Parts: sequence; C-alpha cells; structure tokens
Amino acid sequence: MGDIHIIEELRNQLPKKLKEVKRVTWFLRGYQLNDLGHVTHLSISKFGLQGQWPKALFKLEHLEFLDIQDNEITAIPTEISNLKSLKCLDIRVNQLSSLPTSLVKMPMLEKLYLGDNAFQKIPVVVGSCPSLCTIDFTNNLVSKGCEHLFNSKTIKNIYLKQNELTSFPFHLTEGKNIEDLNLMENQVSNIPEENKNIANLLY
Repeated sequence: MGDIHIIEELRNQLPKKLKEVKRVTWFLRGYQLNDLGHVTHLSISKFGLQGQWPKALFKLEHLEFLDIQDNEITAIPTEISNLKSLKCLDIRVNQLSSLPTSLVKMPMLEKLYLGDNAFQKIPVVVGSCPSLCTIDFTNNLVSKGCEHLFNSKTIKNIYLKQNELTSFPFHLTEGKNIEDLNLMENQVSNIPEENKNIANLLY
C-alpha cells in the first residue's frame, strides 16, 4: 500500500499547501513518490511550522530525505527514530541546541545538517549513530564536545565553520581517515603542521 493516505493526513496538519513534485530540490518544496507510491523525499522548509512537527510525518517509513529547514524548531521529537529509512535530515536554520538519543535507532541516517542553530557543544549521541558519514554544525555556538565526533566509526565529513572553537582534538583523528574537516572562522590555535589522517583540512 502506498503513502497517499498519510500524505492526506499530513496535508491537514500543515499550514501551507503540499504538492507532489518529480524531483525535490532545495528550492522546490513538496514530496516525491517512488514507483510503489511510497514517499521517499519530503521538503517542507519555510512551511511556517512554528516549531511544531506534524505527527503524520513520522508515519512515512520509506522516507529517505527530509528537509525541514527554517521552521522555528527547538527540539527533535524522539519519534524521529520511526523513520528507519531516512538517509538525510536537513534541519538547518532553526533553534536547536540538543539532539534526541533516539537518533541511534536510525540505521540508515548518513547525513545530518544542523547549520544555523544554537548548539553550544557537540552532543554525545552523534558518536553512536551507526551510519552517520556527514555532519554539519556550520554557524552555531559550538565551543566544546568535538571529541564525541571521534567515537564514531563512520563519520568522514565534519563541518564546523563559524563556531566558537579555540582548540580541536586532532590527536583523536588517528586512524580515522577524515575526508573533510572545516574549521574556518574559529579561533583554533592548535592546528598541526601536518595531519595525515585528514584529506582536506580548512582553517
């Protein structure tokens, strides 16, 4: 059975009109169906949610990509773990300062975009997400907690541009083979002259 009935429920919970699109992009809002009638992509950025998550969203068990930027969101509900197929969560430009521990129950989550929020530290939970590869904290208030990133066996791309870092645990990159580490627009004073474990270091 497809997700059309869930879409109708979702429409009733959203303040703006939701339409089907053939290919969801960052500037085109709506939902995308696969050949089985399952919603795989949903973009409801700037939808005027005022921090409220529509409950029907958590029924979309085939959802792979969710863009929920710029909706005055202050917290991610624990029910986010119902989205077992989710690969990418884009929740930039909101008011988040923490993450739910239920993220560890999302086996497919690879990309987590948290830029332009209110994080002051890296949450412990990011190091336990089983498939997380890319994490973005650009333009937050992060000053500590970076060591938690290296508890992960999968994180390869770390974006910390424009935060409040004064140091970074480079010694923990040993054996991690980090592809991208962006520390631009911070005040990190312990940049090593050479680090073979980071392919692309920006500072």
